[in-house]
Amino acid sequence: MTQPSFVFTVDCREPGAHIYHMTLEIEHLPKGKHTLTLPVWTPGSYKIEDFARHLFHLRGEVNRQAVDVHHLSKNQWGFDTFAEESRVVIRYDVYAYELGTHGNHLDQSHAYFNGAHLFFLVDDYKAAPYEVRIVAPPEWHVSTGLDPVDGAPFRYRASDYDILLDSPFEIGTHRRLTFTVDDKRHEVAIWGHGNEDPEQLTRDLSAIVQAQRDLFGELPYNHYTFILHLTDRGTGGLEHLNSTTCGTSRFAYKPRKNYRRVLKLLSHEFFHLWNVKRIHPEMLGPFDYNREVYTHLLWAMEGFTDYFATLTLRYANLFSLKEYLTTVADNIQAYEKKPGRFVQSLSESSFDTWIKLYKPDEDSPNRTISYYLKGDLVGLCLDLELRQRTQGRYGLDEVLRRLYRRYGAQGVGFPESVYQETVEEVGASSFQTFFDQYIDGTEPIPFDHFLGYAGLTVQRQYKRSDRDEGTNDDTPPQTSPKAWLGIDATLSNGRLVIQHTYSDGPAATLLNPGDQLLAINGYQVNTVEELEERIALDHAIGDTVEVALFRRGKLERAAVTLAPAPPDDVRIVAAAHPTAEQKALFEAWLKTPWTALEELSPGQESREA
Repeated sequence: MTQPSFVFTVDCREPGAHIYHMTLEIEHLPKGKHTLTLPVWTPGSYKIEDFARHLFHLRGEVNRQAVDVHHLSKNQWGFDTFAEESRVVIRYDVYAYELGTHGNHLDQSHAYFNGAHLFFLVDDYKAAPYEVRIVAPPEWHVSTGLDPVDGAPFRYRASDYDILLDSPFEIGTHRRLTFTVDDKRHEVAIWGHGNEDPEQLTRDLSAIVQAQRDLFGELPYNHYTFILHLTDRGTGGLEHLNSTTCGTSRFAYKPRKNYRRVLKLLSHEFFHLWNVKRIHPEMLGPFDYNREVYTHLLWAMEGFTDYFATLTLRYANLFSLKEYLTTVADNIQAYEKKPGRFVQSLSESSFDTWIKLYKPDEDSPNRTISYYLKGDLVGLCLDLELRQRTQGRYGLDEVLRRLYRRYGAQGVGFPESVYQETVEEVGASSFQTFFDQYIDGTEPIPFDHFLGYAGLTVQRQYKRSDRDEGTNDDTPPQTSPKAWLGIDATLSNGRLVIQHTYSDGPAATLLNPGDQLLAINGYQVNTVEELEERIALDHAIGDTVEVALFRRGKLERAAVTLAPAPPDDVRIVAAAHPTAEQKALFEAWLKTPWTALEELSPGQESREA
């Protein structure tokens, strides 16, 4: 019997209505009952999305006769065929007005989609090849990671269903920049305009590709596509096998402090082509798109990707030493502010991502920890521990290279236990205590211990306010703690509203998220900055202040006794008397001479001027 073939046609010629007109043509479908399944999530975004909510007007025909296509569940439809081999045509429409890296968007300026929004899986034909045909306005062109069908414009082929869903499309009049690394073509598809410098962006992307190629020794694709959306807001990034989509603010490319975030996003998503797309636990591919997929290892897949994203920016000379150490210090500060680090472990954070990370609430900082944030820092510590134990021969990059050679390059996932086993193999010793404390447990991370291997230490201090007498750009931070209410607030529609109350802060049981702050000791406060300065400069730790607030429209007052604030000026500096061994480890780790650290301004080692 001839194997079935599948061709999807995506008609985006009605952009103003934000509707894709879809056609699925199936040849040689055998007799029997058949199921059409639309995914409920997109790999890389661990959240049930129920894409079927945007699908409507579904109808079908078998051998040119109308056939009943009936709803089986929220994302499945069924139909029957009665001939031994049938030609089936399924037509349906999909509303597309969700702009985001994992979204589905169609308007007058472009079409962008991820396959999970549009493409049915027929029965269980995941291993079959699929063809995609694009019908678009005449002036539009296409950028995607899929291979084109030879000699056929607007036609592309995926070797299987997983590749089909792993290849987003950008269609429109977008700019297309190109560069070559290792004789392989890289395309940068830019939709939107802002303050970007296209030539600088192309050079920097080329440097990222080369630095990460050097880490693994090869580029595991024939061509690569960067899809870049420049809009009024950032939408993050989503990785794919030989492409990525990144959404940034259109004005995020200047000044330098903003552009650093763009570079880190691009570096992170590109590093995923090894870590996650090829190096991954066995449950993260091939995928089950019909339900949640659980793993305890997202700290390694995402957190370690964050770690290497920043480290390879240093290797590519796109981050200075000062910028790199600033990034690490800022991560330490953010981590140590979250009480949730004592409640949720990294492995729990990974497993619970479906119900917690992508669905945060006002109490999340008190009971959860991000596997991105803590995973990044644990990657740093594990890298330094491996380098110390092996006398500089190996680091965490060697763990990834071995996993890539043994599993990723072979197209298979690994059992979860293999990760720790590979770490112990590289380190030639047990890492059970490390995993028990910092990955499966909630022990506080002793950063000075691990950074000490590289001759570094952490300074935890407090920023001075502009109201401090004599304050200027060169004024050193203060070492004595500031007073603190124990909340985060934001200005919303002209109102000062509490976002979070920290469980280890003085207002934990007195102030609530959603309370509108009105006054401190009878005097109005209007902004976040004013609130922080009034507390820190006009009051001391141990003072009791009266907070006036509206709670659900009712005026309330609360007496709060101020406590020490967490440090807000964390820096990484050279240890007092580093040894030759520490200096050597520092230089091998950051590919930077120790003298570069000594040349930084005293007291400013990790902070931008």
